[in-house]
Amino acid sequence: MDQQKAPIISLEAKVSAIECPAFNLLDEKSKHYAYYFTRACWAGAKICYFQRSYEAPGLFYLLQKIFQKESTTEVRDKLLANEFTENQVQQLYTYISAFFQNCGNYLSFGDSKFVPELPVEKFQQFLQLSKAYQEQQDEFTKIWNLIEKYIYSYEKPYGLLDLLEKGGSNSYYSPNLSKEFIEELDQFLHKQNLSELNTRVILKEDRVELLVASSERSDVVELGEVKGKKVFAIYGDFKSFLNGVATNLREAQKYAANETQVKMLEEYIKHFQSGDIEQHKESQKHWIQDKGPIIETNIGFIETYLDPMKVRAEYEGFVSIVNQEESKLLGNLVEKAEDIIKDLPWPKEFEIEKFSRPDFTSLEILAFACSGTPVGINIPNYDDIRQNLGFKNVNLGNVYGKPNRDSVRFLQGTDIDLFINYYKESLFVVVALHELIGHGSGKIFMEDKDGKLNFENVTNPFTNEKVTTFYKPNEHWHAKFGELSGAYEECRADSVALYLSTYDDVVQILVPGKTKEERDEIVKAAWLDIIMGALKGLQYYSAEQSKWGQPHILASYVILQSIIQKDPSFVQFVHSEFNNKPYFTVQVDYSKIWTVGKEAIADLLKGLQVYKSVADGENGMKFFNKFTQVDQKFLQLREIVLAHKQPRKIELQPDVKLNNGQVELVVFPESHEGVIQSHIFHYQQDVEDVKQEFLDRQQYFKN
Repeated sequence: MDQQKAPIISLEAKVSAIECPAFNLLDEKSKHYAYYFTRACWAGAKICYFQRSYEAPGLFYLLQKIFQKESTTEVRDKLLANEFTENQVQQLYTYISAFFQNCGNYLSFGDSKFVPELPVEKFQQFLQLSKAYQEQQDEFTKIWNLIEKYIYSYEKPYGLLDLLEKGGSNSYYSPNLSKEFIEELDQFLHKQNLSELNTRVILKEDRVELLVASSERSDVVELGEVKGKKVFAIYGDFKSFLNGVATNLREAQKYAANETQVKMLEEYIKHFQSGDIEQHKESQKHWIQDKGPIIETNIGFIETYLDPMKVRAEYEGFVSIVNQEESKLLGNLVEKAEDIIKDLPWPKEFEIEKFSRPDFTSLEILAFACSGTPVGINIPNYDDIRQNLGFKNVNLGNVYGKPNRDSVRFLQGTDIDLFINYYKESLFVVVALHELIGHGSGKIFMEDKDGKLNFENVTNPFTNEKVTTFYKPNEHWHAKFGELSGAYEECRADSVALYLSTYDDVVQILVPGKTKEERDEIVKAAWLDIIMGALKGLQYYSAEQSKWGQPHILASYVILQSIIQKDPSFVQFVHSEFNNKPYFTVQVDYSKIWTVGKEAIADLLKGLQVYKSVADGENGMKFFNKFTQVDQKFLQLREIVLAHKQPRKIELQPDVKLNNGQVELVVFPESHEGVIQSHIFHYQQDVEDVKQEFLDRQQYFKN
């Protein structure tokens, strides 16, 4: 392995602990509810490793078994006594902590592979020195032989998550499946009224197997044919993991705060048992009606970012506790949202007729069982529920963090002060507007199951002709807009946030008590954060494959390009040297935010919304792609960004435990060893089912 170019996790990667002091303010009943829901979340999170890569669950099993038998300190001491250096142990622990935090060996932020910095011989020695290896030598050897090549391979097709035909690898589709075949299969499934969300697909010589996640239903159903291949729905994928989810949710029901939560949990349980997405939709209807809970939760196959086709969802589950003070500010924004939406720049026919006021709370995360924790969420993602019944927004305040002066790159002087001093307030403003109004606005033109349309006599402003295209029943807009649909929607939501930040009365709702001068500084910091996110995010662009690896970063880049194409003087770059390497600093003409910047974002938003509304994925992506290209100028900036890049922080979450009938918060040392300890605790030493699932089926996803 070429250590110079290998994608490793730097030893400089810091660990950042998520703190949840609000937990200690809960009464005992609420703590028990949080405990069992947390256990349900982590029981299902084993699925995330299977969705990440062929090899990830195999390595997960080996590492879990090693650190169940011996503490991180015992393993460290043993390695140091067997010719490992302190640096090599740190390389090992840094890799393992990143592996656990990302639920696999591809970055959740970037979808790119990372490999151990430790040479393969030393990694194998680490395995063989363990007590677990001594007790299960045959099993360890078998699994390691199956995954060793894939743990250390990072050249195409192992460097990025994608379809094999596009130079990547993934764990949603067997590698012999083409994009064309998958699209035809999914159209077939829509006609069968089957959702893709909780499925994986295997193409065998004479048949297609649609693996449906469920804990109790385990039958096989012949659905028909696609391209001459018989299609079978095979229920029972991830059966053992989902049984653990359902069991803990059943316990959580005993401590529910109200009847709505009881009904919500019942539908969750039915969904995980049967694999029926309609039952998950029922759970979300109850979830929306559970107004202002002290403990906010959600669980299921939710976000489709990970799937190369952007239609199959990654498992996630979270438990959080409401921050009353910040939630009050968000509640004020909800109260004014209906009027604020009228300021958005698309024609009124492209806006929902009645804004359903959602719950919008600021939360302290107790558990976010998935491959990465966001700073805000807007769900459910079911378009029919969102438009007819509403949605909820959450701001995850204890995930924010804060930059320090030493970590800031490509800024100078007062811009560094601006970025640091107003970071939290500006992010709060952007997240609030992004989640509530960004994801909560804009009409989807659709036909219901009875053939009724939710629009009539609407003119497309780009063609001046009547709208005749729309979404059919069970047709999700992501499928129309393809692999960039996630970035497209995040761009729309971020653009809404920036556009509305130019209205001072909107900003004043979220940061009351600030002077006009301070509010303007917060707005400048918000725009600067998006611009810097686009530039630093160039590291997630693969020049070799001309592919962006992170939807939120691409969203920021499209915004930056739309501004620059409108007025190149808005953002300029001054080239220099820093630490004897080429360098640049960003210069922003902040005075143009409220004029040309606002105009550029308005033009961008109008296009994004109209094409999304009318289900015109072809023209929508043509419009979007005008701003996604990375020309020679930005390729040069990318090289500089890569030369000065800093590793992302590795997240450390707390957990909870039962102690003599009382529920207690468990915290771990803010270190790589602490991250490893936390992930051993999360899974409660219950991982034998991972080995069996890996050996039974994961082979079909091997490139």
